[in-house]
Amino acid sequence: MLLIICWHVQAKAQSFPNSELSQAQILNDQGFQELDQGQPQTALQTWKSAYDIYRKLKYSNGIVGSLINQSLALQASGLYLTACQTLSQALTLELENSACSSPIELKDISQKTYQEQLSHALEKQTLESVRVIGLRNLGDVLRLIGNPEASLIVLFKAMSMAKTLDSKESDIKNQILLSLGNTERALFIQAKGKYELTDEVLTKQKTLKIAKSKIKNALQFYQELVARKLNGLTLQAQINQLDLILDTEKWRNTTDLDGSIQKEQIKTLVNNLLKSSTIFESLPAIESVYAQLNLAQSLIEIDQNVRLKQIVFSNKENPLSTSLFLANKALTLSQNLGNNRAESYALGTVAIIYNYSGKTLKAVQYFEKAMALAQSVQAWDIAYEWQWQLGRLYRLLNNFEKANQAYASAINSLDQVRGNLIGINPELQFDFKEKVEPVYHEYMELLFSQGEATAQRAVEIQEKLKIAEIENFLQCGKLNIPSPSNNQDSKDLPPIVYLIKLGQQVEVVVKTPNKFYRNTVDYNQLVTPIDNLLKLVTKKQFILANESDYIIYSQTIYNLLFAPIKQYLPNSGTLGFVLDSFFQNIPIDILHDGKNYLASSYSIVIASSSQQFYNQSRKLNNFDALFGGISEISPSFNNPSVPKNLPALPEVRAEVESIKKNVSPVSTLVNTEFNSRSFQKKIENDYFSIVHLSTHAQFSSDPEQTFILAWDKPLNVKDLRFLLKNGTEAINLLILSACQTAKGDKRSALGIAGIATQAGALTTLASLWLVDADSTALLMGEFYKGLKNGLSKAEALRLAKLSLLNNKTYSHPYYWSGFILVG
Repeated sequence: MLLIICWHVQAKAQSFPNSELSQAQILNDQGFQELDQGQPQTALQTWKSAYDIYRKLKYSNGIVGSLINQSLALQASGLYLTACQTLSQALTLELENSACSSPIELKDISQKTYQEQLSHALEKQTLESVRVIGLRNLGDVLRLIGNPEASLIVLFKAMSMAKTLDSKESDIKNQILLSLGNTERALFIQAKGKYELTDEVLTKQKTLKIAKSKIKNALQFYQELVARKLNGLTLQAQINQLDLILDTEKWRNTTDLDGSIQKEQIKTLVNNLLKSSTIFESLPAIESVYAQLNLAQSLIEIDQNVRLKQIVFSNKENPLSTSLFLANKALTLSQNLGNNRAESYALGTVAIIYNYSGKTLKAVQYFEKAMALAQSVQAWDIAYEWQWQLGRLYRLLNNFEKANQAYASAINSLDQVRGNLIGINPELQFDFKEKVEPVYHEYMELLFSQGEATAQRAVEIQEKLKIAEIENFLQCGKLNIPSPSNNQDSKDLPPIVYLIKLGQQVEVVVKTPNKFYRNTVDYNQLVTPIDNLLKLVTKKQFILANESDYIIYSQTIYNLLFAPIKQYLPNSGTLGFVLDSFFQNIPIDILHDGKNYLASSYSIVIASSSQQFYNQSRKLNNFDALFGGISEISPSFNNPSVPKNLPALPEVRAEVESIKKNVSPVSTLVNTEFNSRSFQKKIENDYFSIVHLSTHAQFSSDPEQTFILAWDKPLNVKDLRFLLKNGTEAINLLILSACQTAKGDKRSALGIAGIATQAGALTTLASLWLVDADSTALLMGEFYKGLKNGLSKAEALRLAKLSLLNNKTYSHPYYWSGFILVG
C-alpha cells in the first residue's frame, strides 16, 4: 500500500515594508512550520488568517498563494475534495461542471468533453509561478479524487508554464516531475485493475498496452528526478520508483507483460535508499514518516520474493529486520507528531513485519492498535486493511468468534469507503480484484467452514459482494438498494438459489422462507462442462449444433449443481438465482434433467440480492409503454466502439405492432425519432411503466463496451443513468431486444446488471446473445400477451419461451434460452 505524499513548494508572497503584509508573510512561514510538524488543522487556520489580510489589502498574488497553502493543509488532512475546490477558487477555473468532478460525479457530459472544457479553462491561466504551484497541487488532488486523466492534463499544462519561467524556479519543475510520475503510476494501477476485472479479449489487449505505457512513463519521470540528485525529491522518486518496479514484477507473473525489469536496478535502488541512516531527515517530518513506511513495505515485498531477496541482499542480511527498524522509527516520529492516521499506518506496518517473522501474537497486538487508531479518525480505507489482516490471523489461531467480527468490520469499513469514494488512495479505487473481492471471499469461506448455522450470514455477504461488484462496474459510489416495505415479508420471496465459487469449491445454497439448505461441489468437476457450454452458446454456430452437442454439458451441470438441491424446491413456480461472476453467463433455462429443460418447470429470475426479488412474481398493473427502435442502418452503426457489420432490424416495425395489440397506450420513437435528445426529452416529460428498446445493444464486463444504440450514437451505461429517470417512480420493466454480449467475455452479463441498475428499472429483460429477429418478435408478442392476461413477468417469460420450444421452427435453445429476467 504505497501512500503518495504531496511534497510541497511554498507559495510565498513578496515581502513589503507594509506591516500588515509583513504579518501575512510571517503567518505563511508559520503555517509551513506547523504543517511540517504534522499539524495540518493548525496550519489551515494560520493560512486562513494570512488570507484575510491579503483579501483586505486586495493583494491578488497573496490571496492566490494563501489559498494554495490552505489546500496543502486540507490534503494533509485527507480532505482532497475540499482541497480541490479551494485550488479551483484560487485559480478561478470556470467549467460547466466543477473542475473537481470525479468521473463518478460528472453529469450530462462525457469524460472526454469534461477534459476538453478543462483544457480550455487552463489556457486562461496567467504565467506566474504562484499559479504553476497551484496547478501542480491541483494535479495532485485530481489524482487523489479518482481522476488521474484530468490530473495529467493539468500537470502537463503546469510543466509547459514552468519551462518558460526563470531558471530559479527549477524546484517547481522538479515537483511537477514527481507529480507526473505519481499520476502515471495511478493510471497504471487503473489499467491493471481494469485488465484483471474484465474478461473481454479486446479490452484486455487495450488495457495491457495502456499499462505498459504508463509503467514506462512513470519510470521515466522518476528516473529523470533521480538523475538530478535533489536530496528529498530524489528520495521520494526512488521510493516510488522501487514500489512501481516491484508492483510490475508481481503483476508480470499473472500476465503476458513482456520485457523484464533488471533485478540489479532494484538492488541499486535499495542500496541507495539504505546507505545512510539520516537520509530521511531531509524530508519534513510527516513526509519522512510515510517515506520510511513505504520503503519498509517494499522491503517486506522483496523478503517474500525468494529470487529478488537473493539478488538484493546477501545471506547474512535480513530485509525484515531493516524494514522493522524503519517502521519503528516512523512509528516514534508519528507519535511525536500526534498524527493518528500516520501512527495507525506505522503500527499496521510493524504488525505485517511481525506476522511474516512468525510472531503471530505480537502481530495481532499491533494490528489491533492500528485498527483502533484508524477507526478513531474514520480512516476507513486503512482500517479495513488491518481488520482484514486480523480476520486472517484470528482464523489461523482458531479464534473464529473474533475472526468473524474482524471480517465483518472490514466489510463495514469498505461500505464506508464506497459511500465516499472521493479521497482514497488509487490502489483501493482501482484494484477491486486484489484489494476488495478477497475480503468477501475469505469471510464466506470462514462462515461456510463453521457449518450450516452460518450459511445465512454467508449468503448475505455474497449479496453484498454482488452489489459492490456492480458499484465498481458503474464507478457510482454506494448504491441505495431499497429495503422491502413493512407489508412485505419473506413469504413474498421465491426460493432463491445461490451459486458461489470459493477457491476450489462451489457452494450451492437454497434459501426458502423458512430454511437454508447447502451443498458443496468440487470446482474442478464443473469448470470443463461450463467452459464448453459457454463456448458453444456464445458462438453463432450454436444454432447449427445438434442436441447431443450441448445436452451432455447441460445435464452434467444440472446433475452437479441442481439435482442435489431439487428435493428442497417446489416442483414448479418461480426460482430466484444470485449468481457468482463465474456463473453469470450461463443460460440457466438450458439446464436439463435428462427429460426436460429447467424452463419447463420454473420461471427464472436473476438478481444481485434477495431484496431485488420482491414483487418479481406480482402482476403488472400499469401498461403505459414507450417503444424505441431502429429498423435501418443508422449513423450510430459507424461509431468506432460498435461492432462492425451489424445487420439492420427490419422486424422492429412488426415488433411494435405486436406490442400495440397487447399493451395500451404505447408511445413510439422509431429510427430518426429514436435519437438521444428526443429519447431524453420523452423520458423527462412523461412517466412510463414499460420501456421497450428494440435496437442493438452490447453487454460486457467493460462498461465502455456496454451500450444501447440510438439513431445518432451509442448510449453507454453512464448515459442511461440520466436518461432513464422518472422522478421518484422507477421503471417497472425495461426490455432490451436484439442484444449481444462482447465476444470472448465470460462475465458480460455484468453489463446487463449495470444497465438495469443505471436505468433504475425494477426488472430488466435482455438476452445473453444476439437472437434471431423473427423468433424474438414472436417471443415478445407472447410475453406481452401473458402480461395482459395477468401473469407475473417471470411466468409470462417462461410461457413465451415454451411457445418457442414447442414451435418446430424455433425449438432450438438458441432461440429462447438466452433471454433472462434480471431483478
